[in-house]
Amino acid sequence: MQKIKWNIIWGIFITLAFFFLLLIRLEFFQKKAEPIASVQISKSQQPRDTWMNIYQNNKKIGFVHRTFADTGNKFHFNEDVIMQINTMGVTQALNILTEGDLNPDMTLSSFSFSLNSGIFNFQAHGSIVKNKLVLFTGSPDAQGKSEIPLTDIPHISGNIYETAFHSELKKDSTRSFSIFDPSTLSIRAIKVTRNTDEIIPIMGERILTKKYCADFMGAKNCAWLSKEGDVVKESGLLGISMEKVTRQKAMEGIADAGSIDFTQMSSIPSNAEITDPQKLHAIKIKIGGIGSSTLFLNGDRQSYHDNILTITREQLPAPSTVNENLPGEIAVFLKPGPLIQSSDAKIKTQVGKIIKPTDSALQKAGKIVTWVYRYLEKKPTLSVPNALEVLKNKSGDCNEHSVLTVALLRAAGIPAQIEAGLVYLKGRFYYHEWCVLYLGKWITADAVFNQLPADVTHIRLVRGDSEEQLNLLGAIGKIKLEILEQKND
Repeated sequence: MQKIKWNIIWGIFITLAFFFLLLIRLEFFQKKAEPIASVQISKSQQPRDTWMNIYQNNKKIGFVHRTFADTGNKFHFNEDVIMQINTMGVTQALNILTEGDLNPDMTLSSFSFSLNSGIFNFQAHGSIVKNKLVLFTGSPDAQGKSEIPLTDIPHISGNIYETAFHSELKKDSTRSFSIFDPSTLSIRAIKVTRNTDEIIPIMGERILTKKYCADFMGAKNCAWLSKEGDVVKESGLLGISMEKVTRQKAMEGIADAGSIDFTQMSSIPSNAEITDPQKLHAIKIKIGGIGSSTLFLNGDRQSYHDNILTITREQLPAPSTVNENLPGEIAVFLKPGPLIQSSDAKIKTQVGKIIKPTDSALQKAGKIVTWVYRYLEKKPTLSVPNALEVLKNKSGDCNEHSVLTVALLRAAGIPAQIEAGLVYLKGRFYYHEWCVLYLGKWITADAVFNQLPADVTHIRLVRGDSEEQLNLLGAIGKIKLEILEQKND
């Protein structure tokens, strides 16, 4: 296969950066040190049926339909999101559906979540069982079970802003909540602040609204609520906004070719040209705009001090037959995960076709990286990738390449993790994802470009599963890079 000369952006994460803030309005709030009293919804309240258009820089790219109704002994909620997303010049249809049942006190009883973008379909469903949230996640034909311990039963009141509204959050005050997100299987803190009231135009009328802003991992999202507590407008990352409209307006056409490419929009310009990244031995870069972030900039091949990052290409270790006597903190990265099904028979069978038992660990790693590079069609994909579905569908962007590579490596007895950050291409740095594997020390690898080790323009910002990758949210749109030095071999 001829090497691809364009970058595979970490598309789904950039998209989910906004979708997470979009979906938390119907997600699950775990009470901690500052609990909010349960919000009781009057049985006389009429069912809610709300339609909102989704815009990117004032161009319509989708709509949201929400319902909330009393079913007798429970409340039922539903949110259906339809969008057209442009990544790498390719416009894709995306459908996100979240629904579930709530107890009379608005705590969670059960939920289901699906994200569909054509051939890829991620699903999650679960329910509260005593002090645990029992989850089933993955593609429809490959569901994995996991459990999240709960201190308290998660709480919901329609959405995070309605929760703040009904808790009577005072002006200029802030309250923290904990949020469960089904696309990342994680529980994280979010802060909601009540801002000054504003009069804004909605559906041809000027109405007085209460404004709330949410801060999640440094990513900001704001909403305006009517005096009844209904969300009528929202603004989020990358020029995304939503506004309440009639059903007829919501069902009208969606822009496709006119929408802005998320890939280009979130990329960072370079001050210097890099002619051939693979020939570089080291690179020195000044990084700004990250503040007091939780990014993983220092360690292994990266050295970070006083805003200066130096990346040095790793030397591959001498071949060895196996990774023997692995420390416990390293051996844990041989275990399967909900989306990295390294113990599944299909993954193990495929590994057996790629490597030989007599191969050294380095030979196994090289064969697996090259096989994934050749096997997967390079195709922009909006999904929550899991290894089994990628193996079946044979296509994807960097997310699919990395999750399949990590699953195969673990099945071959090589500890591996996912890394995410930025990579250089044609004058810009793009968000990207690759992997890191353990061969006596951690070594980077990128199956998109068939690199072992990966070239030094791969700037690691985070390492780990989807929960760790949420740390990237606060960095998007803020990071600035200045190349100070390039060292060739």
